[in-house]
Amino acid sequence: MTSMLRRLALVSAVGVGTLLLAPVTPASAYSACAAGTMCGWLYYSDAARTHQQGGHTTNCQGVVLDWGIKSGYSTYISQSCGDGPNPV
Repeated sequence: MTSMLRRLALVSAVGVGTLLLAPVTPASAYSACAAGTMCGWLYYSDAARTHQQGGHTTNCQGVVLDWGIKSGYSTYISQSCGDGPNPV
């Protein structure tokens, strides 16, 4: 019985050690926008999404804008860049 407890303790220690030594990576990477669109994530501090606190977006020229606090409640946005006629 003691041998079994030692094995269990060893396996547990190895498991915890592995988790502690694992490299830290971002939880999720942002994907590229589809061609001809601007897209990204907007972050809000409240569930009603009335107070925007940050974002990660890519505009129609491919410029990435990254600002504020990127945690809390999020919304994915995507909009066509539209190469329609310019207003006169």
